[in-house]
Amino acid sequence: MTKRIYIVEDEPLIADSIAHALEKEGYKVCGIADNAKEALYDIDDLQPDLILLDINLIGSITGIELAEKINTKFKIPFIFLTSLSDENTINQVKKTNPSGFISKPFNETGLRSNIEIALFKFNQKKEEKKLVQNSFFIKNKGELIKINKTEINYIEAYDNYSKLICEKKEFLLSFTLKNVTEKLNDKRFVRVHRSYLINSNKIQSLFDGYVFIANKKIPIGKSYKADLMKYISLL
Repeated sequence: MTKRIYIVEDEPLIADSIAHALEKEGYKVCGIADNAKEALYDIDDLQPDLILLDINLIGSITGIELAEKINTKFKIPFIFLTSLSDENTINQVKKTNPSGFISKPFNETGLRSNIEIALFKFNQKKEEKKLVQNSFFIKNKGELIKINKTEINYIEAYDNYSKLICEKKEFLLSFTLKNVTEKLNDKRFVRVHRSYLINSNKIQSLFDGYVFIANKKIPIGKSYKADLMKYISLL
């Protein structure tokens, strides 16, 4: 998929030169701004894959201040493309944790290399974060065991405890089903009965008031049926 890049540059001729170089390298320029206020509005609307950012901009907000706002609000990678490279500027730039820094005048090869590396690292971090969010550890007889959420079939209430039923193993958790639901905090897990929380991705079939997962017949409570059906796509 063609990567969409937004340019923040206060010199029109330089902005056009950057845009031309990007399009020549196969990228799509989705917008250009010469000031932070317009850039923030556009970035929110366009959600580009990456931002090329000058430090000197029209208006009271500098490129470094804009970078801080991008970090806070959008979590989109950005590369500084600027003629400023003094020690004080570099120290300020470091604090914004940019994905790259290119000095003007730039060359097309260096521009493409920086962009590709920045996008690769950003996507790698996203995957690592997703992996962490997709797993957790449980304590079992003094051992910490990593559980991937994709392996969970369902969780069953068991007095003041809960049984975690995975594809190959079962575990007894020292939490109520309500506590487990809150701790998982994952939309793929849906309550179908006061005693059952299921992984909606594991549903094999529904019939006569029951949902079937890994050959387990799980009752569907009347008050939970409407929520469950939101996860079911019918042809």
